[in-house]
Amino acid sequence: MPSAELRDSVRPGTRGQDHPAESVRTLDGLFSRAARRHPGAVVVREGPYTLSYGKADTLSAQLATALLSADVQLGDPVVVHCADHRQALVAQLAVMKAGGVCVPVPRELSAGQTCRIAVVSGAETVLCSRATREAWDHAGYRRRLLLDDPELWKRLGARSVDRALPRSAPAELAYLLTAQEAGDWNSGHLVDHRAWHLAMTARSEQIGPAGRAVAVAEHPVGPATLSAMWWAFGSGSTLLARPGGLVASLDGVVAVYESAEYTHVLDTLAREPRPPRPRMVVLVGAPCAPEVVARHVEILPETALRAEFAPGGSVLPWAVSMYRAGQDTPSGGSPVVGAAPGVRLSVRGVLGENLRAGQAGEVCARGRTLPFDVIGDHSAPGRGGTLLRSGFAGRRNPDGGVELTGLARGDDEAAAHRAAASSSRRAAWS
Repeated sequence: MPSAELRDSVRPGTRGQDHPAESVRTLDGLFSRAARRHPGAVVVREGPYTLSYGKADTLSAQLATALLSADVQLGDPVVVHCADHRQALVAQLAVMKAGGVCVPVPRELSAGQTCRIAVVSGAETVLCSRATREAWDHAGYRRRLLLDDPELWKRLGARSVDRALPRSAPAELAYLLTAQEAGDWNSGHLVDHRAWHLAMTARSEQIGPAGRAVAVAEHPVGPATLSAMWWAFGSGSTLLARPGGLVASLDGVVAVYESAEYTHVLDTLAREPRPPRPRMVVLVGAPCAPEVVARHVEILPETALRAEFAPGGSVLPWAVSMYRAGQDTPSGGSPVVGAAPGVRLSVRGVLGENLRAGQAGEVCARGRTLPFDVIGDHSAPGRGGTLLRSGFAGRRNPDGGVELTGLARGDDEAAAHRAAASSSRRAAWS
């Protein structure tokens, strides 16, 4: 069962009567619709291996049935810690079909780090691989299903799929995205199906559908992969998974990277005799500095760049900057961003007060396309949903844009101010 903190964060009474039209507003429902339309289409291409939409949908239904048999309840968190993208996709779909909450865990984490994630999330079930199983030896009492065990799939294939599936709903949780703070995994963003669906729809409305393929260069369930995959699946596209392979076969596709790794990507591309020509590059995560934009234009002059500011591992964009091919690029200074669709940005003082244009503070946001709550201390309640804190300093410009000036203050004085103001903070944030 979820930890008490997670259970308390889930909004009561949001699950209504199931309706066929609502199924496509869940992430697993969106995927199942694509699988019915194009069952033989390739959903994941990972080196020499492929997985089709139809096969992924079938396997995930079998695995979801096993989760129900293992007493996974509605809203229960389930860890997804897999060795490859195909396993990870099937696992995430299965958790959602069962009405659970995906807790994606990066492949490279140690047992100590996964122990902290288990405590924060309250997860009692782990979907993993042989390569990641040892990271959960600290949790011997938890249920572990090895998705690369052929015997597991023989047993699952011999059983009928539970007729109660799918049990997901648009307003219910899809993900608990754990985040690292001060070297420890001690917080997490709670995201429902509707917010994720709206964010990906807004991206398509702004830049068009994903096209034939979306490429990622990281291991399973990283922020770039999570951002890329659901956008791709909404268009019936293929996720090209190339962990460590930053260059090959990018011509004509959309490439999605974490912002922090893009400088290294550009270094690699600059050494190529003939750099590839991706249709677009989408960056997810930290602010994209003007010098990175300028270097992108220098190396990939025909490729549009979209930078999505999604701090703290939140994945869904708070703010968006778009640089189209041939457009003049910013020169020097700090990144200036505009709010993503459905998001309201603000700059707040140390006590949570809303600052005027030109005043420096911490960049915050709330909106229907963002996580609706956070486990940990990086949020505050208020009218219009939870106000999320970015950890980045900034100031609002007179034209409404927000200039990101660096990391927010983390010194002892600021911490003391927050502690002293704890009794009045709720009113200030509203």
